[in-house]
Amino acid sequence: MRMKQIYRQYIILFFLLLSVPNTFAQLKGVVTDSITHEPLMYVSVYYEGKGVGGMTAMDGSYQIPVHKEWNEVTFSAIGYTTKVITIHSKIKELNVQLLPSDIQLGEVTIKPQKEHYSRKNNPAVEFMRKVIAHKSSKRLEENNYYQYDKYQKMKMSLNDVTPESLQKGIYKKMPFLIDQIEISPESQKFILPVSIKETASQYIYRKEPKSEKTLIRGVNSTGIEDFLSTGDMVGTVLTDMFTEINIYDNDIRLFDNRFVSPISSISAISFYKFYLMDTVMVGKHECVHLTFVPQNSQDFGFTGHLYVLNDSSYAVKRCTMNLPQKTGVNYVDRLDIIQNYEL
Repeated sequence: MRMKQIYRQYIILFFLLLSVPNTFAQLKGVVTDSITHEPLMYVSVYYEGKGVGGMTAMDGSYQIPVHKEWNEVTFSAIGYTTKVITIHSKIKELNVQLLPSDIQLGEVTIKPQKEHYSRKNNPAVEFMRKVIAHKSSKRLEENNYYQYDKYQKMKMSLNDVTPESLQKGIYKKMPFLIDQIEISPESQKFILPVSIKETASQYIYRKEPKSEKTLIRGVNSTGIEDFLSTGDMVGTVLTDMFTEINIYDNDIRLFDNRFVSPISSISAISFYKFYLMDTVMVGKHECVHLTFVPQNSQDFGFTGHLYVLNDSSYAVKRCTMNLPQKTGVNYVDRLDIIQNYEL
């Protein structure tokens, strides 16, 4: 009899657990900046017109109750484009990226209203003049001697690959390729890595007499290029297309094209529009956040963000920028550049 009572109690408890209303279920996730990928705090997350919602914490995380009848969640924050996402009851985790409202990558649109941009008496331009004036003291080449260790990883993949497409053509003869499919952290689409080349080296520089030396410490190469009969072509193409990117140079060479650096001493002020956004924390440093776009959306130029120390050094702490699709660079659908500086 005792065993039957215990068994019956477990059965009742089990059914009680299954019958808990959906209102106790939670939707959670993290909200980040679509450009910098940093977590965003104080983002409002709510059901429109329902009076139910919450706000993201310092790490960008949020948690709101799930209601079966409500299927649209709104994410809004000052300085960002509001996003409304349709969900279904089975979704338990939803990570969201918000786009800064003053800058729309790919479209290179600055504020929906027609604006009159002037460099004269423009606080953003005056601030950038100070950044440019101080940049020479930040260049490593101003030191008599320096050296650093460098790790470089170059990866080339086939885009928008699906397991279904691997059942056709040459891939049908190599079913093992299905296991190599990854999800791109940038596009969230399936990709097939073709070549991964890693190089560890040491760079040594002397100012007078000028001397530069690179010592290769190790090289590792993996991928499926051998199976695709590409030989060393992939590595050659990658090396030729991608070179060192230094925003402290006046020009940046990419894909056999030259682009104006956002802090170019010669033409940054005349080539780009700059906008002061806010004062934000980048790590432990208080920084002034600026956005920039080319004066002419058809020009070969970057669109992006600068984070500059909010002190007399005017040192760049972080730079994130991209090449919009309208730039028209051959074979480039999207290019994101992220640089962080230790200060």
